[in-house]
Amino acid sequence: MRKMTIFYIFAALFFIGSVAFHILPSEGQRVTLYSDIIAVIAALLPVMAFLYLLLYFEKGAPERMLLLTFIVGLFLWVLGEIFWLYYEGLLRIDPFPSMADLFWILGYISVLTALILQYRTVEVRLERPFVVGIALVIVIFAITIGVLLGYPIAVYEEFTALEKFVSLFYPIADLLLLYMAFLITGLYWAGRLSYAWLLIAVGIMFYVVGDLWFAYLEWQEIYPEVWWHPVDFTWITGDLLVFLGAVKYRLSFDELV
Repeated sequence: MRKMTIFYIFAALFFIGSVAFHILPSEGQRVTLYSDIIAVIAALLPVMAFLYLLLYFEKGAPERMLLLTFIVGLFLWVLGEIFWLYYEGLLRIDPFPSMADLFWILGYISVLTALILQYRTVEVRLERPFVVGIALVIVIFAITIGVLLGYPIAVYEEFTALEKFVSLFYPIADLLLLYMAFLITGLYWAGRLSYAWLLIAVGIMFYVVGDLWFAYLEWQEIYPEVWWHPVDFTWITGDLLVFLGAVKYRLSFDELV
């Protein structure tokens, strides 16, 4: 059995197990606790996968600093999930906004920095029509999101200034991550790393969907009223895809040996 197949099976079983832990328990508060624990574990998977990738490069290699920047961002996201678990799963209070958001925001900055560094280190350059096309798609998404969600949240009187900032930060940051991820995928499209970056880019797409969906639920004051919500699976799926992308990245080098 190919190594990558084993990781695909693991990701599928992890997702199925996550669904089971959300659906099967009868006690509502227990479901919330299980959901938050699963979120922490899922967020740890990309960190471990990128650490696995980091081990391929020797000390002094320029790729190590880039990957370390990526890992720092991913680990900050793990800390965000841990704080969310503490507030929601243990203290049973609404953790939005909270210290969890601080770590998530710092994580976005670090991951975005890593993607920009990755793009700049590749000597190949994309054709201008491709770059403009991707940028146009992102701009269209941004305008649509701004009209349907951004503006209503910005003028929503029940939200504090902090709640508005946090709610609007994630979609904007996600779109920037998505733009850079697709640009990098384009750079590697004809090479051995194309599939790895495509998995990472699609994973980020699920982050975008999850953050937009969650912002809408918070705006409508729906999310705190339920023990779990399908939106939780968008982040889990995103984490699993980024995890698989990082593993594929590493195995792509191993296949050359």
